Amino acid sequence: MSPVRVDFFLDPAARLTEQERALMKGMLGDLVASLADEFSVILGSGEAANDDDGRLFDRLWKSRLLDKPDLIRLLLRRAEEECLSAALRAGRPSSSRLLQSLVGDEDSEISAAAMAVILAKGRRRDRFDGPKIIFDDLSAEAAVALVNAVAAGLRNGLSKRTQSADADDRLAEAIRPVLSRHDEGNRLEARLFDLVHALDRAGRLDGELLRSLLDAGEVALLVEALGRASGIGFETAWEHFLGGSHRLALLLRMSGISRSIAGEIIAGTAGVLAGDPETAMTAFDRLGEEEVESARKWLRLDPDYRSAICALDSADGQPSV
Repeated sequence: MSPVRVDFFLDPAARLTEQERALMKGMLGDLVASLADEFSVILGSGEAANDDDGRLFDRLWKSRLLDKPDLIRLLLRRAEEECLSAALRAGRPSSSRLLQSLVGDEDSEISAAAMAVILAKGRRRDRFDGPKIIFDDLSAEAAVALVNAVAAGLRNGLSKRTQSADADDRLAEAIRPVLSRHDEGNRLEARLFDLVHALDRAGRLDGELLRSLLDAGEVALLVEALGRASGIGFETAWEHFLGGSHRLALLLRMSGISRSIAGEIIAGTAGVLAGDPETAMTAFDRLGEEEVESARKWLRLDPDYRSAICALDSADGQPSV
Protein backbone atom coordinates (compact mmCIF):
# COMPACT_ATOMS: atom_id res chain seq x y z
CA MET A 1 0.00 0.00 0.00
CA SER A 2 2.84 2.43 0.77
CA PRO A 3 4.13 2.58 -2.84
CA VAL A 4 0.57 3.15 -4.07
CA ARG A 5 0.09 6.04 -1.64
CA VAL A 6 3.36 7.64 -2.69
CA ASP A 7 2.46 7.33 -6.36
CA PHE A 8 -1.12 8.54 -5.84
CA PHE A 9 -0.11 11.79 -4.14
CA LEU A 10 2.95 12.52 -6.29
CA ASP A 11 2.78 15.78 -8.21
CA PRO A 12 2.04 14.85 -11.85
CA ALA A 13 4.72 17.31 -12.96
CA ALA A 14 7.30 15.26 -11.04
CA ARG A 15 6.37 11.97 -12.69
CA LEU A 16 8.41 10.48 -15.48
CA THR A 17 6.66 10.12 -18.81
CA GLU A 18 6.45 6.61 -20.21
CA GLN A 19 8.90 7.63 -22.91
CA GLU A 20 11.42 8.94 -20.38
CA ARG A 21 11.06 5.81 -18.26
CA ALA A 22 11.61 3.55 -21.28
CA LEU A 23 14.63 5.54 -22.45
CA MET A 24 16.22 5.55 -19.01
CA LYS A 25 15.70 1.85 -18.45
CA GLY A 26 16.97 1.04 -21.93
CA MET A 27 20.15 3.09 -21.46
CA LEU A 28 20.76 1.59 -18.03
CA GLY A 29 20.23 -1.97 -19.27
CA ASP A 30 22.64 -1.38 -22.14
CA LEU A 31 25.28 0.02 -19.78
CA VAL A 32 25.00 -2.94 -17.39
CA ALA A 33 25.22 -5.38 -20.31
CA SER A 34 28.32 -3.67 -21.69
CA LEU A 35 30.06 -3.91 -18.31
CA ALA A 36 29.07 -7.57 -17.97
CA ASP A 37 30.54 -8.20 -21.42
CA GLU A 38 33.75 -6.49 -20.38
CA PHE A 39 34.02 -8.73 -17.31
CA SER A 40 33.38 -11.70 -19.59
CA VAL A 41 36.31 -10.76 -21.82
CA ILE A 42 38.64 -10.27 -18.86
CA LEU A 43 37.58 -13.51 -17.15
CA GLY A 44 37.58 -15.48 -20.38
CA SER A 45 35.24 -18.00 -22.02
CA GLY A 46 32.18 -15.74 -21.78
CA GLU A 47 31.17 -17.28 -18.48
CA ALA A 48 30.43 -14.13 -16.49
CA ALA A 49 27.99 -12.55 -18.89
CA ASN A 50 25.69 -15.58 -18.70
CA ASP A 51 24.94 -15.19 -14.99
CA ASP A 52 21.67 -16.88 -14.05
CA ASP A 53 20.49 -17.06 -17.66
CA GLY A 54 20.91 -13.33 -18.21
CA ARG A 55 18.97 -12.12 -15.18
CA LEU A 56 21.76 -9.82 -14.05
CA PHE A 57 19.93 -6.58 -14.77
CA ASP A 58 16.73 -7.76 -13.08
CA ARG A 59 18.62 -8.82 -9.95
CA LEU A 60 20.49 -5.52 -9.72
CA TRP A 61 17.25 -3.61 -10.32
CA LYS A 62 15.32 -5.42 -7.60
CA SER A 63 18.16 -5.03 -5.09
CA ARG A 64 18.22 -1.24 -5.79
CA LEU A 65 21.95 -1.46 -6.49
CA LEU A 66 21.28 0.63 -9.59
CA ASP A 67 19.62 3.38 -7.57
CA LYS A 68 22.59 5.78 -7.52
CA PRO A 69 21.75 9.51 -7.51
CA ASP A 70 24.50 10.52 -9.97
CA LEU A 71 23.58 7.69 -12.32
CA ILE A 72 19.84 8.41 -12.22
CA ARG A 73 20.50 12.12 -12.73
CA LEU A 74 22.55 11.35 -15.84
CA LEU A 75 19.95 8.96 -17.23
CA LEU A 76 17.17 11.48 -16.67
CA ARG A 77 19.08 14.32 -18.31
CA ARG A 78 19.89 12.22 -21.38
CA ALA A 79 16.27 11.06 -21.65
CA GLU A 80 15.04 14.64 -21.33
CA GLU A 81 17.53 15.77 -23.94
CA GLU A 82 16.42 13.05 -26.35
CA CYS A 83 12.76 14.00 -25.98
CA LEU A 84 13.40 17.74 -26.24
CA SER A 85 15.68 17.42 -29.26
CA ALA A 86 13.16 15.27 -31.11
CA ALA A 87 10.36 17.72 -30.32
CA LEU A 88 12.38 20.74 -31.47
CA ARG A 89 13.46 19.06 -34.71
CA ALA A 90 9.92 18.00 -35.59
CA GLY A 91 8.64 20.18 -38.40
CA ARG A 92 12.03 21.78 -38.99
CA PRO A 93 14.20 21.07 -42.03
CA SER A 94 15.96 17.76 -41.48
CA SER A 95 18.96 18.96 -43.46
CA SER A 96 20.32 21.17 -40.67
CA ARG A 97 24.04 20.47 -40.55
CA LEU A 98 25.23 22.87 -37.88
CA LEU A 99 27.87 20.61 -36.36
CA GLN A 100 29.07 19.47 -39.77
CA SER A 101 29.46 23.09 -40.84
CA LEU A 102 31.54 23.80 -37.74
CA VAL A 103 33.84 20.89 -38.63
CA GLY A 104 34.74 22.85 -41.75
CA ASP A 105 35.33 26.06 -39.81
CA GLU A 106 38.50 28.03 -40.53
CA ASP A 107 39.26 28.10 -36.81
CA SER A 108 41.12 24.83 -36.18
CA GLU A 109 40.12 24.74 -32.51
CA ILE A 110 36.42 25.03 -33.36
CA SER A 111 36.79 22.48 -36.15
CA ALA A 112 38.51 19.90 -33.92
CA ALA A 113 36.04 20.43 -31.07
CA ALA A 114 33.04 20.07 -33.41
CA MET A 115 34.43 16.82 -34.83
CA ALA A 116 34.97 15.52 -31.28
CA VAL A 117 31.32 16.27 -30.46
CA ILE A 118 30.07 14.48 -33.60
CA LEU A 119 32.16 11.41 -32.80
CA ALA A 120 31.09 11.45 -29.15
CA LYS A 121 27.41 11.72 -30.06
CA GLY A 122 27.81 8.87 -32.56
CA ARG A 123 29.22 6.57 -29.89
CA ARG A 124 26.15 7.27 -27.80
CA ARG A 125 23.60 5.89 -30.27
CA ASP A 126 22.61 2.23 -30.36
CA ARG A 127 22.03 0.17 -33.50
CA PHE A 128 18.43 1.40 -33.61
CA ASP A 129 19.62 5.03 -33.32
CA GLY A 130 18.37 5.23 -29.75
CA PRO A 131 20.32 7.08 -27.06
CA LYS A 132 22.85 5.33 -24.84
CA ILE A 133 25.36 6.29 -22.21
CA ILE A 134 28.87 4.94 -22.01
CA PHE A 135 31.01 4.11 -19.00
CA ASP A 136 33.05 7.32 -19.25
CA ASP A 137 29.87 9.41 -18.88
CA LEU A 138 29.54 8.33 -15.25
CA SER A 139 31.00 10.24 -12.33
CA ALA A 140 33.92 8.50 -10.62
CA GLU A 141 31.71 7.63 -7.63
CA ALA A 142 28.94 6.17 -9.80
CA ALA A 143 31.48 4.23 -11.88
CA VAL A 144 33.00 2.56 -8.82
CA ALA A 145 29.59 1.70 -7.35
CA LEU A 146 28.20 0.30 -10.62
CA VAL A 147 31.26 -1.80 -11.48
CA ASN A 148 31.26 -3.38 -8.03
CA ALA A 149 27.52 -4.01 -8.24
CA VAL A 150 27.88 -5.73 -11.62
CA ALA A 151 30.79 -7.81 -10.30
CA ALA A 152 28.73 -8.88 -7.29
CA GLY A 153 25.84 -9.74 -9.58
CA LEU A 154 28.09 -11.98 -11.67
CA ARG A 155 29.36 -13.89 -8.62
CA ASN A 156 26.62 -16.54 -8.58
CA GLY A 157 27.20 -17.56 -12.17
CA LEU A 158 30.93 -17.76 -11.64
CA SER A 159 30.58 -19.65 -8.35
CA LYS A 160 28.63 -22.41 -10.09
CA ARG A 161 31.78 -23.24 -12.03
CA THR A 162 34.37 -22.73 -9.31
CA GLN A 163 34.76 -22.24 -5.56
CA SER A 164 33.18 -19.07 -4.12
CA ALA A 165 36.54 -17.87 -2.79
CA ASP A 166 38.11 -18.31 -6.22
CA ALA A 167 35.21 -16.45 -7.81
CA ASP A 168 35.67 -13.56 -5.40
CA ASP A 169 39.40 -13.39 -6.16
CA ARG A 170 38.86 -13.48 -9.91
CA LEU A 171 36.16 -10.80 -9.82
CA ALA A 172 38.24 -8.57 -7.53
CA GLU A 173 41.11 -8.82 -10.01
CA ALA A 174 38.78 -8.08 -12.93
CA ILE A 175 37.39 -4.96 -11.28
CA ARG A 176 40.75 -3.17 -11.48
CA PRO A 177 41.15 -3.11 -15.28
CA VAL A 178 37.49 -2.21 -15.78
CA LEU A 179 37.79 0.79 -13.50
CA SER A 180 41.21 1.77 -14.85
CA ARG A 181 39.74 2.63 -18.24
CA HIS A 182 37.17 5.03 -16.81
CA ASP A 183 37.95 8.59 -17.92
CA GLU A 184 35.59 11.44 -17.05
CA GLY A 185 37.47 13.57 -19.56
CA ASN A 186 35.68 11.59 -22.29
CA ARG A 187 32.21 12.51 -21.02
CA LEU A 188 29.89 13.89 -23.69
CA GLU A 189 29.44 16.98 -21.51
CA ALA A 190 33.21 17.56 -21.63
CA ARG A 191 33.10 17.58 -25.44
CA LEU A 192 30.21 20.06 -25.42
CA PHE A 193 32.16 22.23 -22.96
CA ASP A 194 35.21 22.24 -25.25
CA LEU A 195 33.21 23.27 -28.31
CA VAL A 196 31.30 26.06 -26.60
CA HIS A 197 34.46 27.45 -25.03
CA ALA A 198 36.25 27.35 -28.39
CA LEU A 199 33.36 29.29 -29.92
CA ASP A 200 33.45 31.74 -27.03
CA ARG A 201 37.19 32.34 -27.38
CA ALA A 202 36.62 33.05 -31.08
CA GLY A 203 33.93 35.61 -30.23
CA ARG A 204 31.20 33.48 -31.80
CA LEU A 205 28.99 32.91 -28.75
CA ASP A 206 26.26 35.28 -29.92
CA GLY A 207 22.56 35.40 -30.69
CA GLU A 208 23.05 33.98 -34.17
CA LEU A 209 24.74 30.89 -32.75
CA LEU A 210 22.00 30.41 -30.15
CA ARG A 211 19.35 30.66 -32.86
CA SER A 212 21.21 28.08 -34.95
CA LEU A 213 21.50 25.69 -32.01
CA LEU A 214 17.77 26.02 -31.35
CA ASP A 215 16.87 25.45 -34.99
CA ALA A 216 19.13 22.38 -35.13
CA GLY A 217 17.58 20.93 -31.96
CA GLU A 218 21.00 20.84 -30.29
CA VAL A 219 19.52 21.21 -26.81
CA ALA A 220 22.59 20.27 -24.75
CA LEU A 221 24.83 22.61 -26.75
CA LEU A 222 22.27 25.40 -26.43
CA VAL A 223 22.14 24.97 -22.64
CA GLU A 224 25.95 24.76 -22.44
CA ALA A 225 26.17 28.01 -24.42
CA LEU A 226 23.60 29.75 -22.21
CA GLY A 227 25.43 28.51 -19.12
CA ARG A 228 28.75 29.77 -20.43
CA ALA A 229 27.26 33.17 -21.24
CA SER A 230 25.63 33.28 -17.80
CA GLY A 231 28.78 32.25 -15.96
CA ILE A 232 27.17 29.17 -14.39
CA GLY A 233 27.72 25.43 -14.78
CA PHE A 234 25.93 23.15 -17.21
CA GLU A 235 23.97 21.26 -14.54
CA THR A 236 22.61 24.49 -13.07
CA ALA A 237 21.81 25.89 -16.51
CA TRP A 238 19.99 22.66 -17.41
CA GLU A 239 17.86 22.86 -14.27
CA HIS A 240 16.85 26.41 -15.15
CA PHE A 241 16.21 25.65 -18.82
CA LEU A 242 13.72 22.94 -17.83
CA GLY A 243 12.58 24.64 -14.63
CA GLY A 244 9.53 26.53 -15.87
CA SER A 245 8.83 30.04 -17.11
CA HIS A 246 10.53 32.08 -14.38
CA ARG A 247 13.70 30.01 -14.19
CA LEU A 248 14.04 29.97 -17.99
CA ALA A 249 13.58 33.74 -18.04
CA LEU A 250 16.26 34.13 -15.37
CA LEU A 251 18.70 31.97 -17.34
CA LEU A 252 18.10 34.03 -20.47
CA ARG A 253 18.56 37.29 -18.59
CA MET A 254 21.77 36.06 -16.95
CA SER A 255 23.13 35.12 -20.37
CA GLY A 256 22.91 38.75 -21.48
CA ILE A 257 21.19 37.99 -24.79
CA SER A 258 18.90 40.47 -26.49
CA ARG A 259 15.18 40.52 -25.93
CA SER A 260 14.54 39.43 -29.51
CA ILE A 261 16.76 36.34 -29.22
CA ALA A 262 15.23 35.54 -25.82
CA GLY A 263 11.81 35.79 -27.43
CA GLU A 264 12.84 33.41 -30.20
CA ILE A 265 14.09 30.84 -27.68
CA ILE A 266 10.94 31.15 -25.57
CA ALA A 267 8.67 30.93 -28.61
CA GLY A 268 10.73 28.13 -30.15
CA THR A 269 10.45 25.98 -27.03
CA ALA A 270 6.76 26.72 -26.40
CA GLY A 271 4.90 23.46 -25.99
CA VAL A 272 8.19 21.65 -25.56
CA LEU A 273 9.32 23.03 -22.21
CA ALA A 274 7.18 23.36 -19.11
CA GLY A 275 5.65 26.75 -18.50
CA ASP A 276 3.90 29.42 -20.49
CA PRO A 277 5.71 31.56 -23.10
CA GLU A 278 3.80 34.72 -22.19
CA THR A 279 4.68 34.26 -18.50
CA ALA A 280 8.32 33.64 -19.41
CA MET A 281 8.51 36.76 -21.56
CA THR A 282 6.87 38.87 -18.87
CA ALA A 283 9.33 37.55 -16.29
CA PHE A 284 12.23 38.30 -18.64
CA ASP A 285 11.08 41.92 -18.96
CA ARG A 286 10.48 42.41 -15.25
CA LEU A 287 13.74 41.02 -13.90
CA GLY A 288 15.99 43.84 -12.74
CA GLU A 289 19.76 43.94 -13.08
CA GLU A 290 20.28 43.74 -9.33
CA GLU A 291 18.05 40.68 -9.05
CA VAL A 292 19.80 39.00 -11.98
CA GLU A 293 23.27 39.66 -10.56
CA SER A 294 22.24 38.43 -7.13
CA ALA A 295 20.95 35.19 -8.66
CA ARG A 296 24.13 34.79 -10.69
CA LYS A 297 26.32 35.11 -7.59
CA TRP A 298 24.21 32.57 -5.72
CA LEU A 299 24.23 30.06 -8.59
CA ARG A 300 28.00 30.30 -8.94
CA LEU A 301 28.43 28.86 -5.47
CA ASP A 302 29.17 25.15 -5.13
CA PRO A 303 25.90 23.16 -5.53
CA ASP A 304 26.59 21.15 -2.37
CA TYR A 305 27.11 24.38 -0.43
CA ARG A 306 23.85 25.81 -1.77
CA SER A 307 22.00 22.60 -0.92
CA ALA A 308 23.40 22.65 2.60
CA ILE A 309 22.28 26.26 3.12
CA CYS A 310 18.76 25.45 1.87
CA ALA A 311 18.59 22.39 4.14
CA LEU A 312 19.67 24.40 7.17
CA ASP A 313 17.24 27.21 6.37
CA SER A 314 14.43 24.66 6.03
CA ALA A 315 15.33 23.07 9.38
CA ASP A 316 15.45 26.50 11.00
CA GLY A 317 12.09 27.48 9.51
CA GLN A 318 13.69 30.16 7.36
CA PRO A 319 12.61 30.94 3.79
CA SER A 320 14.76 29.43 1.05
CA VAL A 321 17.44 31.61 -0.48
